[in-house]
Amino acid sequence: MITVSSPAKINLFLKVIGRRADGYHNIVSIVDLVSIYDRITIKCLDEDTVIVNDDRGVLPKDRTNTILKAAMLVKERYKIKKGADIFIEKHIPIGSGLGGPSSNGVTTIKALVEEWVINAQDHELFEIARMVGADCPLFLYGRPCIMRGIGDIITPIELPGLYYVIVYPERPLSTKDVYESLKIVLTKKENDIKLSVNFNSVHDVVNVLHNDLEKAAIAMLPDIIKIKERLLQAGALGSIMSGSGSSVFGIFDNSIKAEEASTKLNDLGRVFTAKSIK
Repeated sequence: MITVSSPAKINLFLKVIGRRADGYHNIVSIVDLVSIYDRITIKCLDEDTVIVNDDRGVLPKDRTNTILKAAMLVKERYKIKKGADIFIEKHIPIGSGLGGPSSNGVTTIKALVEEWVINAQDHELFEIARMVGADCPLFLYGRPCIMRGIGDIITPIELPGLYYVIVYPERPLSTKDVYESLKIVLTKKENDIKLSVNFNSVHDVVNVLHNDLEKAAIAMLPDIIKIKERLLQAGALGSIMSGSGSSVFGIFDNSIKAEEASTKLNDLGRVFTAKSIK
């Protein structure tokens, strides 16, 4: 039996380049991994079955559950005849823009490779991760990066240690719905977007904060505006929505300021303090 941590992510920068023929959108995004974790416990089974349960009863029971999808893809790829009983303790809210499902899928892949003693090559795991979800490769990489394409092209970057207060307004947003509501003029080509790979200070990061999906999400959940304003009033150096929402984060230059700010925001929803993990 093994218990592993599955981290959240936040998008410091997200630009939508255009819609693809397969329905996905090409993006450019700066991503940081942060210290909010789901906990996944895996027990190997002799019988050829995969069981997935969670402590909140919120995960689907079919292959739309990324943990089940990941486990089955590993079994099929390596012709594994054993099974697994997988239990997840959920802390990353669903529909929050914090990457919980993708992180859970990739964490499951890595844990099963270890538990089933599979001699897997990195490129094979990357292919499986891509099949689980578009933005799964960033969790396989496991460090701050720039994502391009549909999230499957990874460029390493250097970020300073960042401290966050993240507010989830207790209302999920569907990634599909937010993208379908997107009404920006897609004039930028991917190569037109110049991003540094070295951020030397917190202020360098704050200056690049941007999210093309925010306007569409605000139309669906206007509270996002209020959360951003309250984070700035509480001392955040910058504030923006993560991913397709609904979570909003503020950046702070130390943990003490972040903790102090978090106590002033509990009326807005579920509040997390977190830091960059590397």
